[in-house]
Amino acid sequence: MLHTALTALALLYPLSADIQMGGGETANAPALDQLCASQTRRELDPSELPLAQTSHVQIDCDGYVFRNAPRRAEFVFADDRLTHVWILLEPDELDALEADLIQDHGAPSVRTDNFSAFFNARAAVRRDVPEALYYAEEAAPLFEAFFGDQG
Repeated sequence: MLHTALTALALLYPLSADIQMGGGETANAPALDQLCASQTRRELDPSELPLAQTSHVQIDCDGYVFRNAPRRAEFVFADDRLTHVWILLEPDELDALEADLIQDHGAPSVRTDNFSAFFNARAAVRRDVPEALYYAEEAAPLFEAFFGDQG
């Protein structure tokens, strides 16, 4: 099932509609094979990810094209469900990304010096570590509580 945040991304950015937020590694493998020039699968400690009970896997996707440039995208799976994607950016790209999100989704739900979060898009622009975040519906309570506590 394609998540709303990814639908919005597909309209704004070059993201394959085959990526399935909430889907497992196997369901997402064909899309990642097409989107990534190379991939590294890392098994991480589930205790480091509050959404995970039994497994925490991150697939580092190099060569992922986002905003017309190849990037590293980090696809994070909790208990074999894609919960969120981090896309690494350059600091000088953050203002343009935020402006595009504002144009398409309105003012950020929460804005601090370190991030701007857009709850209706399930997206955020992170400034302390320059990256974009897109998260699944099931991850929304965790991320939105975090953002809300910071704002």
